[in-house]
Amino acid sequence: MLLVPGDAERSGEAPAMSVSFACVLSQLDEIAAGCEELVPGCTSGPREMPWNSTELTIITPEHARIVLTAARPLDPDSPQAAELRELGFDIPRA
Repeated sequence: MLLVPGDAERSGEAPAMSVSFACVLSQLDEIAAGCEELVPGCTSGPREMPWNSTELTIITPEHARIVLTAARPLDPDSPQAAELRELGFDIPRA
């Protein structure tokens, strides 16, 4: 990802485009730190989502939204695993 200075007049606009990438959970903090070092304030997250993922959103100086999504491990003893079992998913117990 290349971050370059953007147009300050566009800072309040909705993103011009959005693109999503899958990544590994352990990468999110490092990516967020690197982006924040280059363009402070350009990231939000990482935050846990209800669909068992963690997402980091980056707004580039060109006003594009980049969403990095990483799957979280499923705890087989969690309420979420119990709900999935109720829906018919075969979730092995620990």
